[in-house]
Formats: sequence, C-alpha cells, structure tokens
Amino acid sequence: MAVRINEYYSSVTADEVTKNDHRELVGGLWKEMGELQLNFMKTRGGLLPEMTLLDLGCGCFRGGVHFIRYLNEGRYYGLDISTSLISIGFEYELPQAGLELARDHVSVNDRFDASSFGVQFDRVLAVSLWTHLPLNHIQRSLWEVSRVLKPGGIFYTSIFWCPDSLDLLSPLRHEPGGVVSYRDWDPYHYRQEDFDFFLFQLSIPLRLQWIGEWEHPRDQRMVAFHRLNT
Repeated sequence: MAVRINEYYSSVTADEVTKNDHRELVGGLWKEMGELQLNFMKTRGGLLPEMTLLDLGCGCFRGGVHFIRYLNEGRYYGLDISTSLISIGFEYELPQAGLELARDHVSVNDRFDASSFGVQFDRVLAVSLWTHLPLNHIQRSLWEVSRVLKPGGIFYTSIFWCPDSLDLLSPLRHEPGGVVSYRDWDPYHYRQEDFDFFLFQLSIPLRLQWIGEWEHPRDQRMVAFHRLNT
C-alpha cells in the first residue's frame, strides 16, 4: 500500500469539479501559472515544438493545456500520482480547451517511473512537485528522470529555496505569496547543496544549474539538471 506523503493522493469529488475546486488543489492561479510555465520553457528552457516533453506532476493539465497546443502532435507526455486529477484533465479540462491527447501519453505512477512510455525526452518539467516532496522522494524522482532524459536534455524543477544565511530548520515565509515552507513538513524548502549531494550519491550523469528567479507568484525558484553526453 502506498504511503500518503501529501494531499495529492486524495480523490476529487464531482462537486469539487463543478466548482472548479480541482484547480485549487493543484495550486490555483490556473491561467497565470499555465502561461508562465509555457513562457519559461519557450524563452529560457529552449523548448521547441518538435521536442518531446514530460510534464512530471501534470495533474489535470494546468500546464498541459498550453504545452499540448504548442508542441507538435504526440510530443507531450504527463505523469502524476492522482488518478482522479488525470481523469478530470481528460474529461473536463482538455475538452474545454478544445484539445485531445492520447490516453497512453499519460501515466498514473507514485514512483516517478516514466520508462513505460518508451521515450527519451528532450525536456522534463516539474512545477510545484518537489515543493511537496521529502528528500528521499526527490532523490527517487531525480534518478528516474535521469533514466528517460536524452543526452543533452534538461530537467527543470521548481523549489522553495532556503538561503545559506537563514536557519534551515526554521519555518521560512516566502514573498510574494506568503507561503511558509519547512525542512521537514509539506511544503518543503531546500538548499542547492542538497541536490549536489544527490548527484554525488547517485553517480548519475547530470549537471546542476541554478536558475533562481523566474517570476513565480509564490517565490518558487527554478533549478535545472542537464543530461551529460555520456
């Protein structure tokens, strides 16, 4: 039986869909965050229409509706822990946006394992995923992404960052947005050295790049992992 590490294991009710509450479950700011993800990946992430993208933690396609429209047909894939959120995406969000997506391009998985797609990805994006994961789950997701990322490909992921000048174990308030993050409670904050250690410990061919600010309305920062040509 899977251990429930955060609220995203929960099912979404029909009443919540009617009220659009499922959009709040994935963080709200539906239009703003969806557009921000696409803009970042196009302008700073080097995403081109012919590339393959894995949307890690795709939920009900907050970013997906924008990526599916931008990418060439068949180039978008998604993975999420929540069966109900993915179902809502297919039954409600995609039809509302006038879009279609092959069902086998999306997987429900609590191990971050995208190998079943049989695809090597040019880009992987995880927005507001690592902010809800403890360290051991982040380590697992980094390992799994390294297995499906093309040489030269890049994995972008957003985090809540704790600067070296602040106490790592104390609650940290982020502005704008007012979110309070913790070292050992959801939502989580991290330091760059955490990810340096993972790369050393796992011995995987990824290079860490600190990106930082990317205009996120709740002060999440961005980091990137480049797949080396080895």
